[in-house]
Amino acid sequence: MISAILAPFFLLGGLLLATARQSASYNSTRDTISALGGLGATDRWIMVIGFTCMGISFIVFGIGLRPAHMAGRVVIVFGGFVSLLSAFFPQPVVGQSQAHGLVAGAGFVALAIWPAFAFRTERAAPWSLRPTASLLVTALMVVLMFWFATELFNRGDQIGITERFLAAVEALWPAVVAVNARQLNPAFAAQAQAIADKPH
Repeated sequence: MISAILAPFFLLGGLLLATARQSASYNSTRDTISALGGLGATDRWIMVIGFTCMGISFIVFGIGLRPAHMAGRVVIVFGGFVSLLSAFFPQPVVGQSQAHGLVAGAGFVALAIWPAFAFRTERAAPWSLRPTASLLVTALMVVLMFWFATELFNRGDQIGITERFLAAVEALWPAVVAVNARQLNPAFAAQAQAIADKPH
């Protein structure tokens, strides 16, 4: 639960601090989060630390989320790993970095779809890990992801704000799941533990 709560803290805290350090030419509505950690940014180390710690938080969260289906845990661990990597493939001062685009894009996709692979069908499962909640929140994040992608490819004026909406939901949902999963039905908790301990 601690790692899930720290993920949005590192992302949103990093955003606020890094944005405050930029010149007036940086526009949060128009410019990307990646630009805050890019080679041309002021104090880019703020977002490098933010991305790195957020990625580590997602990895720890995925490893520890035993009530979830294993496939979903693998997807969010992967999402955390590529989010961490994005900090070490910064955007250049001029132009775009294909490596950054690849790892950042993979991170956004993985963090958007993991709930669709993590849900459990047992009646006693936490509501946040039931099919309805998992698929609805995945659908929301996929819609936000396509909105962001549309703005990005069309070089729109709302690239930054759409990316922030997407990143915020992706960072906050694991915290919701972690808090809810702690309130396990004892029977489901025992079953989830047995599944986690079963040799694979």
